[in-house]
Amino acid sequence: MKLGIIMQPESGCFERAKELGLDFVEFDCNPVEYFGRPVEELWNSRETLKEESRRTGVEVGAVGRWASCILDRTGAVIQEEWTAVKSVIDFGAYLGAKYYLCSVAYVEELSYYQNITAAIKVLNQIVAYAKEKGMECAIVNCMMGGNYIRTPEQWKLVLSEVPGLGIKYDPSHSFVHGGQKGAYLEEGLEWGDHFKYCHIKGVIQRGESQEPDMWKNYSFMERHPELKEEFLAQMMHQKNNWYDNPPAGIDVINWRAFFAILYKYGYDGYLAIEPHSQTWQGEKGDKGLRYTIKYIRELMILD
Repeated sequence: MKLGIIMQPESGCFERAKELGLDFVEFDCNPVEYFGRPVEELWNSRETLKEESRRTGVEVGAVGRWASCILDRTGAVIQEEWTAVKSVIDFGAYLGAKYYLCSVAYVEELSYYQNITAAIKVLNQIVAYAKEKGMECAIVNCMMGGNYIRTPEQWKLVLSEVPGLGIKYDPSHSFVHGGQKGAYLEEGLEWGDHFKYCHIKGVIQRGESQEPDMWKNYSFMERHPELKEEFLAQMMHQKNNWYDNPPAGIDVINWRAFFAILYKYGYDGYLAIEPHSQTWQGEKGDKGLRYTIKYIRELMILD
């Protein structure tokens, strides 16, 4: 296995990963409205990033566009987003990335059957293009941006119809539909042979997840920019007493059992740490990150 970290694609990220003793970086290439950067900016930085990767010996494990609204109201591919997806794959291929992490947003105007059918079609298109560039694809189990192909219900319908597509699995996301204990052990035992790439992110949660409502509010803000400031102000004043993403190893996930599942299925791929908490920032965040690196390394017993 290889241990790495999700970082912004910018100068200095490889040096930081090397200083932490990590093997690779993963780049978030989401649309600007989902905290990413313009695709043109990514492409223009490719030569500098490739040279820093070569110099430090830290590779690029994956590039991800987890919030890809690629289908229009009729289920047809939005050409502008398809161009962006291809550009991100090209960017990853240039940097030597092995994986493209993809998603498909649900289209409210279509039936469930129509959504699944359209998703299968566009995912085959994405997998084929990535294969041409020497990369494999894994669909994320995160609901960011409206992605809905993230649970066994959808995997049963989609994966068999998209040869070459695997799952990018993050145990913390199973708490969205699995409650405060998550569904990661059950999902891992049933679907672990489809895991192509994994994220490492801690979680603590009280009761049922409020994340679906959070993303609905965010989508509403994007559709109504005139109300965005008002919504953001309300959200900033809301007390978060139900959820956090502490460093993996001091959270509620049974990482030992999860690694047992990975070993059961012979997983020997990438493990990308995802620092993702507003609580763990600055010096506190750095100490938490270093704790997670040490903790996860100790579970990589076959390396």
